Amino acid sequence: MPTAFSPRWERGSHPTNNFLILFMDLCVKTLVELGRQYPWQRPLRCPRCEGVRVWGHGFVTAYFDEAGSQGVYLKRYRCPECRVVIRLRPSGYWKKIQASVAKVRHCLFDRIGKGRWPPKSNPPRQRHWLRALKRKVRTHLGMSYEERLVQGYEELWRRGICAVSRSV
Repeated sequence: MPTAFSPRWERGSHPTNNFLILFMDLCVKTLVELGRQYPWQRPLRCPRCEGVRVWGHGFVTAYFDEAGSQGVYLKRYRCPECRVVIRLRPSGYWKKIQASVAKVRHCLFDRIGKGRWPPKSNPPRQRHWLRALKRKVRTHLGMSYEERLVQGYEELWRRGICAVSRSV
């Protein structure tokens, strides 16, 4: 455990909060094709402290539905000033969710509107999404939205809340 005088604590940052995700417009299929050779655009400044000394910090593997079962390499950068690790990720995806926001929305709205899941889909995963949506709507919007899940989803989206994650 670091003490109050160790360098880790000098700049007022907590070691568990040193991770940021930056969403970028990029194609997952192109990421699969190019792998580590993808021409990532380095952030000019650190989003947290505005420092200019941001350097490459390797890659991390992520999985997306568009890539199938193949892992995709996502670039990471590090700021030596505030010690934050910046992870670049395709826009159109929530963090920790492999399916795109559009696909999640389509599947949930089909289930809510038609009473069944779309054909050729993954019902166990989608039931997970639906349970999470119901919980998020109750938690963030109240019981009045419990019977209006479509409106609840749209309101959560407007507020910038991932509607299908299980964390509150």
